[in-house]
Amino acid sequence: MEVLEKYFNHYIINARFKPALFVLMPIAITTLAWCPEAKQLGGFVLTFLITFGVMTFLSNQVSNLGNQLQDKLFSDWGGAPTTILLRHSDETLDLHTKQRYHKWLQLKLPDLIMPSSENEASDSGNADDIYASATNFLREFTRSKTKYPMVYSDNVAYGFARNLLALRPIGIGVALVCVVLNIALLFAYFSYYEQSIPIFVESHISMVIFGSLATVTSVYLLFFYVYFINSVLVHGRAFRYAKSLLAVCEERS
Repeated sequence: MEVLEKYFNHYIINARFKPALFVLMPIAITTLAWCPEAKQLGGFVLTFLITFGVMTFLSNQVSNLGNQLQDKLFSDWGGAPTTILLRHSDETLDLHTKQRYHKWLQLKLPDLIMPSSENEASDSGNADDIYASATNFLREFTRSKTKYPMVYSDNVAYGFARNLLALRPIGIGVALVCVVLNIALLFAYFSYYEQSIPIFVESHISMVIFGSLATVTSVYLLFFYVYFINSVLVHGRAFRYAKSLLAVCEERS
């Protein structure tokens, strides 16, 4: 990570690279299990990838996939989380809190007329456009990581979850391939040495341990991707970030 920190900011590392590295974890573990000497090449390979722009390209691709997924999720949810929370028709936030948020945004954006419940009911599209514009202002208003650390950390957590879900099909494929590869290598080594299982295990204990650990880890990650990486996870992180962002409207200046 120290190498990445020299070239990329905290958000890119945590919200883009870490999901990608998580997806590639079975490959890394399998490689180290069967070729431990590959560890010595890790820093060199990473520097090489950064120098020739591969890591920048990877960052952009992860971001693009995440944004495409975000558009689909927002459509499925009925809008962006901040837009949903600002709607009069939504009851996630209590009435009085929502009124304070609308009032604060109105004071900060005098040219943007926050819709009443009647306006929202009669022209929901225009109301959502206003809420989206107010959210754009809030994102810029809270750019300072030191002044708004909770907003920033929730944004990073949301970005990580969203991008991890976007990479889910790749993660499942990588984990599945590594499960099959590790089992095949264990079987191939056993067949090559033509020994009974007890003798083989005793004489090649380190290889059996590391190969088995790589297999188990790949199976666990496959299970994790199939059952735990889903839109519910992203929904929770997205709405938490939205609430943190809107909570800035409690600020008194």
